[in-house]
Amino acid sequence: MKIRIKLYTPHEGQIPLHQSEARFRVATCGRRFGKTYAAVNEMVEEALKVPDQMTWWVAPTHQQCQIAYRLMKRHFEKAITRKKESPPMEIQWINGTITQFKAAKAGDNLRGEGVHFMVIDEAQDIKDEDWQASIRPTLSDKPGRAVIIGTPKRVGHWFHQMFTRGRDPEWPDYESFHFTTESNPYIPRSEIEEARRSLPERIFRQEYMAEFVEGESAVFRGIQNCVKGDFEEPIPGKTYRIGWDVAKHQDYSVMFVMREDTRHIVAWDRFNQVDWEIQVNRLESLYRKYNSAPVLIDSTGVGDPIYEMIRRRGIKSEGYKFNNTTKEQLINRLSVAIERQEISFPEIPVLFDELVMFEYEITKGGSVRYGAPEGKHDDCVIALALAAWNTLNKTPVQIFI
Repeated sequence: MKIRIKLYTPHEGQIPLHQSEARFRVATCGRRFGKTYAAVNEMVEEALKVPDQMTWWVAPTHQQCQIAYRLMKRHFEKAITRKKESPPMEIQWINGTITQFKAAKAGDNLRGEGVHFMVIDEAQDIKDEDWQASIRPTLSDKPGRAVIIGTPKRVGHWFHQMFTRGRDPEWPDYESFHFTTESNPYIPRSEIEEARRSLPERIFRQEYMAEFVEGESAVFRGIQNCVKGDFEEPIPGKTYRIGWDVAKHQDYSVMFVMREDTRHIVAWDRFNQVDWEIQVNRLESLYRKYNSAPVLIDSTGVGDPIYEMIRRRGIKSEGYKFNNTTKEQLINRLSVAIERQEISFPEIPVLFDELVMFEYEITKGGSVRYGAPEGKHDDCVIALALAAWNTLNKTPVQIFI
């Protein structure tokens, strides 16, 4: 027996999520964007596409699971052959596929057979350990696909990590989406403006603009204010400067080109697992293209012989050796430059995410230690800091050759 199922008509803001073919689709959503309706339709479509599969809807609580459960029952009753009302809730579809509703905070069993498709709703309120130890492994053997939606909350949380992967081309299985409340054309703009006026800025940015807001240990404030403009081709007679953070294997080698008079990033390059000779060739290409732009390179450790290589090629360059004092000085200068909007850069998701995650801690000895959270990269941050130092400090005081 064939049954025709009519899915909803998405508003224009929801369409990109439905068009994506990524294995993991991650969306930060402002209030009343319509994320649950979008995810319900994704679930029904995926459940009916392949017979006799297991699908999950995961949310922090039973009450949140019930919202999706009731929507599916109400709008797709003809496609349902069996349903369970009491926790754990479950729907069996006409093709034999099952959708189970799991409440993470209620202690539902989040382990089990392989899952073909999953929606994780209000992901920001699901614990890191539940995702890593229980939920993620269920997607491994099919391999399963997932739509992960929520409102941004804590930088460094697993939801934030998944979101940053989707903005990084090095993770092709992931695609991330940023949907503000304004992305829903049916929400009156007067409602949004009222919230903007009445709520603290941090809460408005998080709940309505769907932004991951810098935390208490964040180093850089006002990052978004520096995101402007585009990349630019070189202009004869203009001076440019390059900052290069060198790496070969696990970390990334990153180069930023900054125009001296506007202090704007006009070009960049990022790569890893590339031989030294090729890296130097890529640097030289940027150097020649941008009017022989002087280079400031991290010459610590593996960077030292690379620094010698580029000097032998006649590339104007200086080395910056890192220790606790010089790194603190470099990062502090970049922090001030961003807060005062002394520099700007086009929208570069990987750079933006690294800047947001970059943090400090006070050691037992009372000194400040800067860096990315464990397992994360800070190569873009360091390269930008070197480019800014190279441009803003006409007479550097802590550069070592």
